[in-house]
Amino acid sequence: MSTVTSVLALLGLALGLVVAVAVVALFNRVIGPAREIERYADHILTAGVGIARNLDGVDEALRTRELATAVPGLAVAYLRKLGAS
Repeated sequence: MSTVTSVLALLGLALGLVVAVAVVALFNRVIGPAREIERYADHILTAGVGIARNLDGVDEALRTRELATAVPGLAVAYLRKLGAS
């Protein structure tokens, strides 16, 4: 190998190293925000599951309210049947 070829090979290796370092730096700049977004998404998912778990008994609670609003009418009908009014 001639000296010129050796120098060009070393320059090529140095340039390749610079490009590899730049690629790694850019990758780290992209992966950081992506991990932060993933953490936010996990937090949102956890909160959503918690909300869903707390709302599991809503249908029963709504039925209870429906029954509670019917009590005064039923009480009046019962009192009339007993002849109290």
